[in-house]
Amino acid sequence: MALELPVVPSCYFCDALAEPEGQWQIWAEDDRTATLLNGRQYEVGQSIVIPRRHCPTLPDLDREDLTALMQAVQHASRVVLSAFDPDGILIYQNNGVGSGQEVPHVHVHVVPRQPGSDWGFGPPHLAELDRRGTLPKFRHDARTREKAATVDLLRQTSRSA
Repeated sequence: MALELPVVPSCYFCDALAEPEGQWQIWAEDDRTATLLNGRQYEVGQSIVIPRRHCPTLPDLDREDLTALMQAVQHASRVVLSAFDPDGILIYQNNGVGSGQEVPHVHVHVVPRQPGSDWGFGPPHLAELDRRGTLPKFRHDARTREKAATVDLLRQTSRSA
């Protein structure tokens, strides 16, 4: 099943890699990945790690690019930790329009979290849902029939994948 992807005139990340004027934001790179400062600095130091090869979503990556991407995410996390001494580091990744993906090129956000952030716990949309009072409040450790059924479905699907 294919995910709906954002429709854009061109891939912003591919453009940034190809055009010298777009490369100002690259702060780490290797032959498979690049780490860019997120132009939207919701948190100072917020960065994005991308594979150099255009690939729309995480499930589309091959093993080599996935490995390189996660190693670059780890490196970016260490750099951000050292540079900003944050309270925590939020790492998140969106796949498809339904998850909030805005650029159809897989990318991982590395966000240093500082005191006073208005993000709440998680990406900014969760803080917005919390402000509106529409964020579900569940005990993470509570076992429910729904949760058990979800685990069963995931286990069955995992065995057949």
